[in-house]
Amino acid sequence: MRMRASTATLKRLEALEQQRGQRKVVALFPSLLALDEWGAIATNMQAELKANIKKDCPPQYDEADTSRLFSAGSR
Repeated sequence: MRMRASTATLKRLEALEQQRGQRKVVALFPSLLALDEWGAIATNMQAELKANIKKDCPPQYDEADTSRLFSAGSR
């Protein structure tokens, strides 16, 4: 005996098939930078960290240094 799928099931299957073609972001990675650029960022962050260790307070990193580490889709 052959069973017919309900209308709700057919709609759900159609929605799943449409979603299958869509790309979904799974992970975002920082863009590749030259070694000198990474060194400049690390130097600034290490100097900030060292200064704040002496003051015994958490570091307040410069937004210009950290904004380049993340791709645009992560914000």
